[in-house]
Amino acid sequence: MQFNSYSYLILLMVVVPIFWLLPSNLRRWYVLGISILFYASWSPVFLLAPLALCAGVFLAAVRISRGGAREGHWFRGALLYALSFLVFFRYQALWWPAMSAVLHGFSHSPAHTALQIAVPLGISFYSFEAISYLVDIRQRRVQPTRFSDLFLFVMFWPHLIAGPIVRFRELAPQFAFKKQFDMALMMRGLDRLILGIVQKNLIADPVGSWVDEGFVTQLAQANTTIDNWFLAIGFGLQIYFDFASYSNMAIGVAQLIGIQLPENFKFPYHASTPADFWQRWHMTLSRWIRDYLFFPINVRFQAAPLPLYCSLLGVMALVGLWHGAGYGFVLWGVLHGCYLVIYRIYENAQKKHWPGLEHSRVMSGFWKVFTLITVIAAWVPFRANGYTQATSMLKSMFGHLTFGVTLPLNFYLVVLLVSAYTVVEPYLDKLFTKTDGWMAQTAARASMQMYLLRPALYAFGLLLFLAFDERNTQFIYFQF
Repeated sequence: MQFNSYSYLILLMVVVPIFWLLPSNLRRWYVLGISILFYASWSPVFLLAPLALCAGVFLAAVRISRGGAREGHWFRGALLYALSFLVFFRYQALWWPAMSAVLHGFSHSPAHTALQIAVPLGISFYSFEAISYLVDIRQRRVQPTRFSDLFLFVMFWPHLIAGPIVRFRELAPQFAFKKQFDMALMMRGLDRLILGIVQKNLIADPVGSWVDEGFVTQLAQANTTIDNWFLAIGFGLQIYFDFASYSNMAIGVAQLIGIQLPENFKFPYHASTPADFWQRWHMTLSRWIRDYLFFPINVRFQAAPLPLYCSLLGVMALVGLWHGAGYGFVLWGVLHGCYLVIYRIYENAQKKHWPGLEHSRVMSGFWKVFTLITVIAAWVPFRANGYTQATSMLKSMFGHLTFGVTLPLNFYLVVLLVSAYTVVEPYLDKLFTKTDGWMAQTAARASMQMYLLRPALYAFGLLLFLAFDERNTQFIYFQF
């Protein structure tokens, strides 16, 4: 069941009122039941993966919480258990050829070169959440309570498929569902839900249809430098608005039942440095990587820059690998690792030798331009259909310049229009926030906003959703 589908919106119209009519002691079981049904709507067999993952992790968490000499063994075993789900389902292309060769050696039968195992939706996300739960248990930040708490934490349907990646200590206390109905929170939830629907159907999907045509292998060979830059920018806009729309819808739907999820995007293409980009893009993944991978490495190699930089490259390569086993994902992660290392080297040198550059407008402008160009360039291998296409496009963008345009004129106009919106997006956000505050200052304006302006905006947003709806357009991050 897609978030941007009629069936999902109808489901919410039924599920949310029933939730608020139930007594608080029944709400958690109701939400767990809805979450299970939602996940089973894709395939009931998929339920076995999160169930088995949670069962093993909870058993280990109980043993870890008791301490003792074998605590470390249980922790490491549980980490391997959680990671095995990722390896088995997400990286079949890596382990199956070797396994096939081994089986062939024993059976003397022809080796199978392909294996197709359906990948449970959201497994990359909830595997990371299970790992964070184990680490927090080991560090005594949380205590295992009931299996149903962990299962609901993983299965909570608004964030189940594609995040935001949350932590048990953030979400579990809210599952008491003691909040009273709050119309203001309900309105904020509807704001985010409608915004997400519009971003998906009005921006991400139309841009994506143009981008898909431009990346067709046979046609891409004729692309010029201008074409390739517009395609890179177009895909950067597509994946941003596609993923941000899901995050907005997830946050909004959670607010409809009184749950606060963490923010996931903060205008990433306005980043001032490569490090700042990762504080704005997929923020919950960034903080997971920071807290559970980079901080421990940083503490160990703080006085040794070279190992630290190598570790940073390795961590970002893993971030790319988390997206998939393809070459393009890993290269995308390595490129971002290189950007971060370059900026870290500059930052250290600036503090030691050129302290006056800290407030330099020239350097500030340089890093903004550097970040934007390099981030856009890194989207090429992420999206390209193989190594040859990626290298050909990057060479065209930075070396073998060719001019002219070969794609439909509307594609360039759409990319320019969406780019212009992205430029003004944070300023529009501030304007809406100020306007919202001003409308709430008096009872008359607040009533007009709640009963007239907001319903009109919701109706307009739903009208755009219907006008630009394309059936069966899946969110990009559903594949991860």
